[in-house]
Amino acid sequence: MAIEEALIDALGGYLNIVEVEPCTMRIRIQVKSQRDVDEAALRVDGVLAVVRSGDVVQIVCGAQSDDVAAA
Repeated sequence: MAIEEALIDALGGYLNIVEVEPCTMRIRIQVKSQRDVDEAALRVDGVLAVVRSGDVVQIVCGAQSDDVAAA
């Protein structure tokens, strides 16, 4: 499974994702429900850190963040 697919599943699926925004070295994702997010599953190879606040999950992927967000 590609990193993008793993992250979508860990974020609660496509229906839980409101917006995806690449932001330099991280991806900012607005979700409908934080309860549907599996933080442990977000920590796949290539993910350096995960930050959750309100309805936003930020995934730090380094230089590949733009490519992962686009996919």
